[in-house]
Amino acid sequence: MLNIYQTNKVRIISASQESVDTKLLRLEFIDSEIKKNFHFLPGQFVQIGLPGWGECPISICSSPNDSETFFELAIRDIGVLTNKLNSLSAGDCVDIRGPFGNGFDVDLFKGKPLLLVGGGCGFVPLRPLIIDYLAGRLESKTLQILYGCASEETMLFKKNHAAWNRRAELKVILEKPSTNWKGDRGLVTDLLGRIKISAQTVAVLVGPPVMYRFVIKELKHKKLSDENIILSLEKRMHCGIGVCQHCAIGPFYVCKDGPVFRWLDIKDYYSL
Repeated sequence: MLNIYQTNKVRIISASQESVDTKLLRLEFIDSEIKKNFHFLPGQFVQIGLPGWGECPISICSSPNDSETFFELAIRDIGVLTNKLNSLSAGDCVDIRGPFGNGFDVDLFKGKPLLLVGGGCGFVPLRPLIIDYLAGRLESKTLQILYGCASEETMLFKKNHAAWNRRAELKVILEKPSTNWKGDRGLVTDLLGRIKISAQTVAVLVGPPVMYRFVIKELKHKKLSDENIILSLEKRMHCGIGVCQHCAIGPFYVCKDGPVFRWLDIKDYYSL
């Protein structure tokens, strides 16, 4: 029987600086049997921790296709634990529990246009979907990506953007760009009015809660159905196993029933 409190040691394969405040950690389980049997869905998360420093939930941002070899976490430096994690380097070890929660049901994307909307560090859980689409494993008809962040310094996965844009439509908008920025300026919600979106599109949203209000309003204006609007409420997670009740929304626990939900299922409980 799976012990949800049991941690497993993982080794850092590499640690690369993704932005001014975020590191991308590539990890592997030390135990070869656990490594072989580790599987997850895009949108799921793990609890990462260090003895004496605590633990926190972080969404997995690599492709499930690579799960038997490695998995990746993007760690943003926002507190004592994440600061410590970002000081680690290749060869160091951390503790992992999980994966937890429900991920994206990729079957919903088959044959349909797919729109990904990411705000800030909410862009992280969308990366596995982008990777799998480019590899031909995600059977959506087309892929549009809207990404909004504060500045060039906080932009995530910048080195991948050119490659992504060759196979998908990627638009990046910055809230506080430098004077040298040639792209769009403003909030990610500003991009929605500038692109064509089919009513058959499945939209996946991950970002700060305030973003959802305006994005969902615009998507409804473009005739998307509630069942085709998918959002992750990962920011509400805490313990990861439904004990602390920090993430309760109506009858749901975000960490167990989510963090991925259809808007159809939670719109009566989640206040925009």
